[in-house]
Order: sequence, then structure tokens, then C-alpha cells
Amino acid sequence: MNSERLFVALNNHTWLTLLAPALAITAVALSFYAYFARQRVLLLIGSSAYVAGLVASLIVATLAAGGNGRPTVTSVSIKGQRPHVSLAFTVRAVGVDRNDHVAAFAQTLYTSHGDQGTTELYSGSLRPDDMGQIDQTVTIPLTLKQGETHLTINVSNSGDKGKSQCTTRSPTAPACVTVRLP
Repeated sequence: MNSERLFVALNNHTWLTLLAPALAITAVALSFYAYFARQRVLLLIGSSAYVAGLVASLIVATLAAGGNGRPTVTSVSIKGQRPHVSLAFTVRAVGVDRNDHVAAFAQTLYTSHGDQGTTELYSGSLRPDDMGQIDQTVTIPLTLKQGETHLTINVSNSGDKGKSQCTTRSPTAPACVTVRLP
């Protein structure tokens, strides 16, 4: 069993999420009960170490799960000659909760008469499979207009859109790719 399987199990089986803290609380309660036994000092030190180890384990598990399900963009390609090109990119994420989705957006950046703007090319809501994985390749035929210079692809977990920019150093920042158009 690895952490990937564990996160999928916790995401897909709510009873496990409730059972794990209940067992931890029971173990701590039993450790405190041991204070009333003989050789209290040794039991006090041992149970303090046990509680500290449990707290450390919970912190490590929380930190490991914090970035769980974060999407990435891979295999970006633009084929063809201007103005008729084809954009392809792959969105991947592992450990996405079954009730969540990954939002993907593609847009071109253009300059026209000194004004800058964007044109949305693609907007999608990608859902995970039974294992909590997303692995989807998006292919879009495009007709590029005069003045379109760059293409941007942003992917983020549901609920994260607009919380941070691509350049922000944050665990909730979206994955972003910018490509200069031919």
C-alpha cells in the first residue's frame, strides 16, 4: 500500500476518514489511562513520546495531503502553419476527490491598435475516474487572428480559480503554461 492508494481510499470512503481519528483518540485515551499504573515516571515518558510521535505523524500526513490532487499541464504542442494550427495539451492530476473537478482554460493574448486583450479558446471541467486520476488530452483546431502573439493554458482545482496568480508561490496557485505563437 502506498500513499497514492491511501489518499484515494480516504477520498472515496468517508467511513475511513471518520474511523482514523476515532482510533487515534482511543489510543491517546488508553495511553493516559496508563498513568495510573505502577512505575508512573516510565509510563509518563513513554506515553509522552507516543503522543508526540502521533502528533508528528498527523502533521506529516497533513502536509503530504496538502498538495494532493494538484493538476499539471504536460505535452503542449502547436502544429500547423499560421493561421490554421492545432493545439494539443494533456492535463494530469492524481488523488482528486470524487466530488471535485479540475478546471482548464486556454486563451490567446493579442495586441490590436495598442490595446491588449484575450480570446478564450477552451474552458473545460475535467472529472476524475474511480481511482481519483485525471489524464485527459485536449486537442483544439485554431484559426489564429492577426496580432495574436501568445497562448496561455491554466488549470486549477475546483474552487481555486481566482485565488492566486500563476506566478504566486502558493500551494493553491494554478498550473500555467504560456507559449509564443508561431
